[in-house]
Amino acid sequence: MKAFVLKIIAERLKKYKYIKRALRVDENLILMQFDNDKYYFDLTKGSGDIYINIDYPLVKKFKAPFDIVLEKKFTKAKLIDVRAKERILTITAKNQNRFKEEIVKIRFEFTGRYTNAIILDENDVIIESLRHISENISSRVVKPGIKLEELPSIEIKEKVFEIDDIEKYTKELFDKKYQNRLNQKKESLLKKIDKKIKEIENKLKKLEDEDKLLQKAKTYKKYADVAMANLYMIKPYDKELKTYDFEGNEITIPIPQLKNINEIGNYYYKLSKKAKRKAENLHIERKYLKEQLEFLQNYKKLVLNAQNLSELKTYEPPKKEKKEDENIAKFYFDDYLIMVGKNEKGNIKLLKSSNANDLWLHIKNHPGAHVIVKNNKLSLNDDIIKKAAQLAVAFSGKDEGEVDYTKRKFVKIKDGANVEYGKYGTVKVRI
Repeated sequence: MKAFVLKIIAERLKKYKYIKRALRVDENLILMQFDNDKYYFDLTKGSGDIYINIDYPLVKKFKAPFDIVLEKKFTKAKLIDVRAKERILTITAKNQNRFKEEIVKIRFEFTGRYTNAIILDENDVIIESLRHISENISSRVVKPGIKLEELPSIEIKEKVFEIDDIEKYTKELFDKKYQNRLNQKKESLLKKIDKKIKEIENKLKKLEDEDKLLQKAKTYKKYADVAMANLYMIKPYDKELKTYDFEGNEITIPIPQLKNINEIGNYYYKLSKKAKRKAENLHIERKYLKEQLEFLQNYKKLVLNAQNLSELKTYEPPKKEKKEDENIAKFYFDDYLIMVGKNEKGNIKLLKSSNANDLWLHIKNHPGAHVIVKNNKLSLNDDIIKKAAQLAVAFSGKDEGEVDYTKRKFVKIKDGANVEYGKYGTVKVRI
């Protein structure tokens, strides 16, 4: 945050009389609406700034003590004073609380790694702060109940330039910074997805051919039969047995290192059974890997199409995915857990483990992922349903489509992941 820009904004803020609302809209972003103008205070460490009248969605309802105090003290409050000093902005307001007037301040400190928003009473005693700073971190403690220690003055060295339109300047600054953050976040997520895609593609390439495995099984069985029939020909320390098979063809059988040469038959019979069993199960493994690959490709498309950071945050997988959940993907949106079946096995597990009042979704008239929204409430808002529907479309390999949704108790399992359902609604979405 440039100090001279902060002073320009402070002078602009002084013209207002009323704070309409104050709330946190993202992890490090606070919205304060003065009359009809919206000011967004970006408190990202080392990258703080203020943006005026940008278009930014409410990511979720924040409920930390800081958020409760912020809304209570500054929403519908009268603006008393605005002061800028170096890279610190202090806003003083008067609120009516239980028929008693109260003077409160919010201090925005754009100070690198100690960037913070601190709510104070009229005596500069801390009521709450976005970030608490303990004695272990800094000699300047920031905790509720403590009088805030003033920061020492510093010499500001920065290039000052003329700004004709401060609102336009902050919007352009926001667009540039936001796009950079969006691209960095996308790049980070895509890197992880591409790594998993490459791993699965390599596994698919390394899968043996069924016909070759079956031929190998046949060869091992012949080795066992012929070796047992010619056991008397094998001498100690022989490395191979050269003889004829039962059709009169020459055959060379490698002699494995065994404690008892009489076990050579069992040795090759076991290898034969193992190769045959592997060939029989190979299609299951190939199907599973292809399903995982298809899921990741759909996931990648979803990330590429994301338009904002809140969307990307929804698509971030949990830091530690439990092994039993390997067939189910989990996403969080506005504190709701949305689960998506990665394959048929995942779809079946979702159907069996979900509760009666959970919301079930599936793309209409097309094979695809079953989606469950965990829910203990009577109803879900449209934003949750739309987000879950977008996931149902995305993980069915489509860019848009109609999605049916209903409570899980109205979904009847017919066979596997095939279902019948009633009392449903339909929403059309595009990813």
